Amino acid sequence: MLSVYEISAQTTAEYNKQAKTAYDKSDYDGVINAATLSLNVSLNGEAYWWRALGYKYKKNYILAISDITKAISYYSGTKSSLANLYSLRADMRFEMKNHDEAIDDYEMALSYDVSDKKKVYKNLIKSYEAVSDHGAAIPYYDELLKVETNTTIQSELFYGRAIAKSQYTDYTLKDIISDINKAIEKNRQNSDALFIRGSWYVDEKKYELAKADFSEVIRILEGKSKTKEDTIRLGTCYLVQGSIFHDAKDYEQAKQYYQKVLRYDPNNGTVYWNMGRLKSVIDKNYEGASTDYRTAIKFLHEKSDRAKCYIDLYLHERAFLRFNKAMEAIDGAIAIYPNNGSYYWDKGYLYKIKKENSEALKSYNKALSLGIGDSSRRAALYLERGQLKLSINDAQGALSDIQNSIALWPSYENYKTLGDVFKTGMKQMDLAEGNYQKAMRYTISGVQNQDTSSNYAYAAAAMGDKRTAERFIKKMIIDASSKVGALANEYHNAACIYATLGNTVKALEYLELSLQVGYSDFEHMLHDADLESLYKLPEYKNLLVKYRVPTPIY
Repeated sequence: MLSVYEISAQTTAEYNKQAKTAYDKSDYDGVINAATLSLNVSLNGEAYWWRALGYKYKKNYILAISDITKAISYYSGTKSSLANLYSLRADMRFEMKNHDEAIDDYEMALSYDVSDKKKVYKNLIKSYEAVSDHGAAIPYYDELLKVETNTTIQSELFYGRAIAKSQYTDYTLKDIISDINKAIEKNRQNSDALFIRGSWYVDEKKYELAKADFSEVIRILEGKSKTKEDTIRLGTCYLVQGSIFHDAKDYEQAKQYYQKVLRYDPNNGTVYWNMGRLKSVIDKNYEGASTDYRTAIKFLHEKSDRAKCYIDLYLHERAFLRFNKAMEAIDGAIAIYPNNGSYYWDKGYLYKIKKENSEALKSYNKALSLGIGDSSRRAALYLERGQLKLSINDAQGALSDIQNSIALWPSYENYKTLGDVFKTGMKQMDLAEGNYQKAMRYTISGVQNQDTSSNYAYAAAAMGDKRTAERFIKKMIIDASSKVGALANEYHNAACIYATLGNTVKALEYLELSLQVGYSDFEHMLHDADLESLYKLPEYKNLLVKYRVPTPIY
């Protein structure tokens, strides 16, 4: 059966007219049929154009592009037709995400003065950004801003141009923020621009301005139906707000914002990590912090973040004297980064306080073989290993380590320990005294940039100079009386110094004073080599009970 188009016309002009009629009725199959009949009579540009339109709306872009390409050759002298044909072919290449060829066609359409420039500018921006040529997109933002009168759209354009500039090295941060500010001026409801500016304020440490912008983003997004992207952004805003309050030590506000994050992003590892820190350090909530840290590790995406969270968990377990759990945490970090020397250093320390000395030495050796940061940290590790060797009567090994420590980073601590090596390990009192004197001079030199009265007293006590040690004990306690929170530490230092002098009564007296005024570094107190002479005394054990010092779990 013949179609109506075949019956009613036999010329290309008539078939092309029928194609237009079908197009006006959105009968795209009819467009294709009529245009094909026209081409069967005689090849012509108009029929290719009509058939291309039919194929376009049938989403057969490959055939449409083929017909437009053929049509172009028929309109070489007609600028407006060429402009429209190139624009049409560009649209289909754009839909196919063939952005490089779409860009070429849109540029050709502009060269022929295409009428719908706004559409071409918008699609050129999208295509250039799709191929990551953000610099080439910027001039088209400029062109759109010249002709756009709607302030909401102007805001979107300023925001888009700012993002494009941020990807292109020719523009400064000032240029980018200028566009962000213009976007917000044009539309105070532009949550994207407010979010970017708030993030920039955070980077610049302008926290009050950041809070204001993030509060606006929250107000805007909470007041509308939310896309998935909106919920993610809300979670981020609440997280940043919480972090700002956290850093400002407004912990209750920080907690409230962290809890709001979890409404929108219940698997946010960073929130659980921050909550773990608050519960551990501020609330002293052992179970709550432990749970939050472990939840954070489960949800954190980056290996480096998981490893850092394991270290925070390790420090938390140590602070609560759960050394068995601290070992599990450091092993977790090692599983992520098995070649991190610092983690083996931490593991060695745990073995040391557990009195598993051979395992401690293995871990210290592993740490040094893998490498430890800068000179000061390597010096500290050599010092720690040297002190362990001295405690197990390896005086020569201790001597070598302490000398290495001094060579890397001379300090009061390693000169004092070198004195201990010569005094207790080698019984060479002249050499011991010489190094104690160096340690004393180091405290006076000001290199450590802090009051070093306690260090001077320690060195004097090690030399047996009771008079000097007691004089400096009095000085350090007087000095600490005017400093908030300092007295507890200085009472503890006094206890250690008196223990070194062999005055058990005074050592216990000052140890109790330290506990009375809030000394809480129980990990140090329970493993302090200077207090070792007290550990078996019933009076010492009574103090632990009286002041409810937690029992460590190894």
